Amino acid sequence: MTTKDFGRIETDYAFFMAHATEAKNDAAEYCRQLSGFPQGRKSLRLLDLGCGTGDFTQRLLQALDWPPEMLQLMLVEPVPHQREAAACRLAPFSRFAIETASALPSQAAPTYDLALSNHVLYYVDNLEATLQQMLRLVQPAGKLLLAMAGWENTLVRIWKSGFDLLERPVPYHVSEDVAAILTAQQIPFRKTGVGYRLCFTDTVENRTRILRFLFGEFLQQVPLQELLSEFDRDRQGDQILIETASDHYVIDV
Repeated sequence: MTTKDFGRIETDYAFFMAHATEAKNDAAEYCRQLSGFPQGRKSLRLLDLGCGTGDFTQRLLQALDWPPEMLQLMLVEPVPHQREAAACRLAPFSRFAIETASALPSQAAPTYDLALSNHVLYYVDNLEATLQQMLRLVQPAGKLLLAMAGWENTLVRIWKSGFDLLERPVPYHVSEDVAAILTAQQIPFRKTGVGYRLCFTDTVENRTRILRFLFGEFLQQVPLQELLSEFDRDRQGDQILIETASDHYVIDV
């Protein structure tokens, strides 16, 4: 599913999540988009692509407060120990056995009421094919919900700066790629910007943690000192304070 090994940067990703309001604000936006969604349904089948250890999905399901006797979960995550952790963490939210997989189900028949991919599609090998498969898996009257940062996002701009130093394009997808594919395929969608804040104590190690989260194995190839200076513009006293935003997509099936 992914071209980035999140197992190797797990603690750096956890540092980002602990110091950013992204998850809180993303969950609030999903709740707004899903207001009233369970009404008239006997069951709710949710596919979560790229669930990681389940931290974000737990936050979202706590906020949605859907009846466990209705909710069935399919968790897709390529890192085995993260997939197992997510299944354990999310078990209280469903009365059913939680399904897990390392990749999207291959069946063509619509199966899920809701498919979700929260800040994951950057890393898939084939974005167009992944979007098509997710849409095929959603039943009529269901929804596909996506969150992706675009070129105006501060962290994506740091990506670009780093890969510019390597004289190569950013090897990941961004929000604009999603919009272009959906538009080319004439798939109607709604897009909303969701702001968030990243704030952490300004130390070289903390700056490096964010860079490891962003670049993974590529960080060894990038001139580190030049990348570290990317945070200078966001320094406020002894803190780095970044105010930025990502895009949320809603596709009604």
